[in-house]
Amino acid sequence: MTIFATRQWGTRRARLEVEVNATPLLPEDARPGLLEVTYRDIPVKEPYLVSVTLRNSGPRDVATKMFDGGRSITAKFDQTFYGLTATQGGIEVVSPGIGAEAAIVAVRPGLLKRGESWSFSAVASGPVDVAVDAPLIDTDVRAVSPAADSGATITLRVSAFGVTAEVPLRRRT
Repeated sequence: MTIFATRQWGTRRARLEVEVNATPLLPEDARPGLLEVTYRDIPVKEPYLVSVTLRNSGPRDVATKMFDGGRSITAKFDQTFYGLTATQGGIEVVSPGIGAEAAIVAVRPGLLKRGESWSFSAVASGPVDVAVDAPLIDTDVRAVSPAADSGATITLRVSAFGVTAEVPLRRRT
């Protein structure tokens, strides 16, 4: 009975998966001067498109009150930052100006419902490394590599006597 009550009404920790993907926009062997990428008419040396995805994969919503002291989730870029290209999921993002070195993009506190995700993409010079800091209370934050997410994933949910277990089944490609 205790297990059932804990699973049904107990407080479980939230889970946030962070995925960062940096893709070069020009081939490495491209001759200089043939192709050029600009951001708002400013040439970008070694351009990379960086996408950051925050996915709530846990059993509960990540509420605004779970942001420690109202601090934002931050993504720190170690190369020249040019600007955001897109945002998804209704997030409020604060980004630095064009050409900022060691730029920090802040995702303001908000409600991230269970199973939903927030994401943004930006242009930076590269190769770029992005460090994400998520100051969340009662939340397990896990970095996910883009390669680890390849292949189909099916979750098998088994329930018996009020106890539910989820087992991920992956097909390797």
